[in-house]
Amino acid sequence: YLEAWQQEATTGVPPPGLFGGGCAAVHESLLWYGGHDGNSWFGTLHQLNTTTLNWEELHQCTPQGPMAKSGCGLSSFHGNKAALFGGYGIPTGPTQPRSTFTRDTRFSDGRGLTNEFHLFDLHESVWSSPPTTGSRPPPCAGFSFTAIDSHRGVLFGGYSPGRGRINDIHIINMQTMHWTKLDESGGRPWPVGRVDHVACCLNYGEEHPQLLVSGGWDNDN
Repeated sequence: YLEAWQQEATTGVPPPGLFGGGCAAVHESLLWYGGHDGNSWFGTLHQLNTTTLNWEELHQCTPQGPMAKSGCGLSSFHGNKAALFGGYGIPTGPTQPRSTFTRDTRFSDGRGLTNEFHLFDLHESVWSSPPTTGSRPPPCAGFSFTAIDSHRGVLFGGYSPGRGRINDIHIINMQTMHWTKLDESGGRPWPVGRVDHVACCLNYGEEHPQLLVSGGWDNDN
């Protein structure tokens, strides 16, 4: 290991310069969805092959897929599916069934927060809108969405309308499509609410996986 950053040339069709998109690792590839360029939101899905360093545009934004947005979360499961949740942006079609869109009334262009949930099948190259049960997270953005094994993901924190920077923890089981909200009571240590932080799983796939959360903006900043 060189323990140093290196800049590598890539080929293909990369995404434009964006911030706030969702990124996930799938085998030898990285997926990137959405983001904002300072003027507009994007809803395209790109893939970088980390072996060949070639970019490919997998899917463009359509009314049938996720809305163009930033502050969303993207994670991979089962080796061939990517799950996309939440975010902030402007709808490109009707609100996804069973989801909620909360408009940001500070602006007149229709932007707002969503808790829509989509799956992308890497074999078929299509988005789907699977029904879920349980305690679905509220519309939010700027959270972390981390796979802890092949079928479970943890959503932590973010910004939610009316509540500010939250510290909720929700777990999605991708086999049952059921959301579970963890209970903060009981005197256990619990991180403060925050937005735009990072998180990673320290022992992926083990019986008791641990989630490391670092940084972000809390309600005092």
